[in-house]
Amino acid sequence: MSNATSSVNLMSATAPMSFSEVCRQAAFQASDSMTDALVQQQAAEGATLRAAAAFVAYPLDVLKTQVQASHPQYNRLLKLPNIVKDYRMNILKGYPGVGVNAFIMGGLMFGGYRFFDNFWQLNGVPDYWRPAVAGASIGMICGVVATPLEQVKTVMALQEAWLKEGKITQRIYPSVVQGALNAPAKLKFYAAMPLMIRTGLFDCQLFFYNSRLRDWLATSGSDISPSSRLAISTFGFMTAGLIGATVNYPFDLVKGRMMAEAYEASTGVKTPSTMIGTFRKVIADGGVAGLFRGLPTRSALHATVWCVVGIGRE
Repeated sequence: MSNATSSVNLMSATAPMSFSEVCRQAAFQASDSMTDALVQQQAAEGATLRAAAAFVAYPLDVLKTQVQASHPQYNRLLKLPNIVKDYRMNILKGYPGVGVNAFIMGGLMFGGYRFFDNFWQLNGVPDYWRPAVAGASIGMICGVVATPLEQVKTVMALQEAWLKEGKITQRIYPSVVQGALNAPAKLKFYAAMPLMIRTGLFDCQLFFYNSRLRDWLATSGSDISPSSRLAISTFGFMTAGLIGATVNYPFDLVKGRMMAEAYEASTGVKTPSTMIGTFRKVIADGGVAGLFRGLPTRSALHATVWCVVGIGRE
């Protein structure tokens, strides 16, 4: 009888867990780690840092939106003073959407990353690559969650120029709250796919780099001065952000183009586009190089954001 019981126990110990069991265990481990006061503090700090960095860089974000929408006047990084002068304080009207998104994403990343880190560990993904896989997983979810407010922010960034040019007679959304409540679902999620892929690619690279940097500092950085550690961590983090922003930029450009046309497409003024169709149009108009139109503006945006985040982390 004891031998039979031992056999059953051995089989249950070695039998692979079902998908639901893996999810349940990964969620339990993630929630357990999130009860730690230090982890909660890090999550709050990370979310606050993202929101603060997004505020500092927001004028660049508005300019990037116009560059990607092929605005004839606001068409490159050097036009930042022009758009700030023309928009005045209206340039910050869409920030609440970005700020809320940054805060949500910063918090969601901590718990969500822990879940997927546990999930992929239980599925046998090696420690070296797991940060990249877990980062991509939570990044894609964050992309979907961020889409509605990102879309409203885009409309609010563009409507100031539309008013000036006479394309509209009044603001479509006076505030982020009004846009978030009243915008139809087909507008809010019009460009969900490219944003989901863009965010997944970015977080895949960023989490992988961050894990490698921390491992290196833990094993080889004992003789490095505190100021050098700060410089390596801050500017290394910023460099990782710039590399990630360059790798995923074609998806960011397509996302920007689709979000720029989303209001007119959702109201029947324009024929709706798909992600593949937008890729084809961009390449047809400007070749493969056209997929990187506006990259300097986004690079400046990400350098600002991740420099602020990197300094804040230290």
